[in-house]
Amino acid sequence: MGQLLDVIDSGTTPLRQVALSILSAYLMSHAIAALYAWTRRGQEHSRNFVKALVIGGIVGAMIMLAIGNSLARGVGIVGALALIRFRTNLRDPLDMIFIFAAFAAGISAGAGNIETGFVGTAIFLLVVYVLHISGGGTSQVEADLRLRIVNVGDADGEAVVKEVLRGQTNGFALLKRRTVVAKDKDKDKDKVAEKTADQTVDKTEHRLMYRVVLRHTDDEAALARALSLVPSVSEVALSLDDATPGTSAGGDDD
Repeated sequence: MGQLLDVIDSGTTPLRQVALSILSAYLMSHAIAALYAWTRRGQEHSRNFVKALVIGGIVGAMIMLAIGNSLARGVGIVGALALIRFRTNLRDPLDMIFIFAAFAAGISAGAGNIETGFVGTAIFLLVVYVLHISGGGTSQVEADLRLRIVNVGDADGEAVVKEVLRGQTNGFALLKRRTVVAKDKDKDKDKVAEKTADQTVDKTEHRLMYRVVLRHTDDEAALARALSLVPSVSEVALSLDDATPGTSAGGDDD
């Protein structure tokens, strides 16, 4: 078997080194993905993202093995990657850190610095674990809030909604906003003879998506009731981050 591996060696990177680098990248990225899935336990996350972390480490190792010590290869691969446009929206900044960690593990393995990769991955896992444990005692719950606000004339329903959010939540941030302006024709059927033209009123509909921090899961119903009492609010949808693990994050259905 050893003689066969020597024959297959391409003269640039020994096949043993290739196998060891890819295996090391898999082990490190798999540990990172496992910690991510554990820290997101009980929250809404995508299984495909967890798989992408594992595969990303392997891809990073393959890229570094393909580049080797060739500057021309490096420039070519960077140019090829620049043509790819990634459109995946990450809801949590920590997700991006996990992506970088998985790629860093793969790159270190592909570059031949396997010891550095294992040590760095171990420290990363330890730091994330400690931060998760130290912040795990809080009862605050994050949720996605979708609203439809209809403003007629000079009414500012969004300002009223913000006042409600300040009183009912520990914090909130606007993630997405969409505004639609329409003409609403108002005809009084009982007075058709007295009117010669329809009355038109500018009606502005705001479709908003907030990220809110609730004090407790029991505050969900209270917040929904408070927002539904706002006259300009026509729709309220609140989604907590306590969904069944493994479900993918839902997008805006506007």
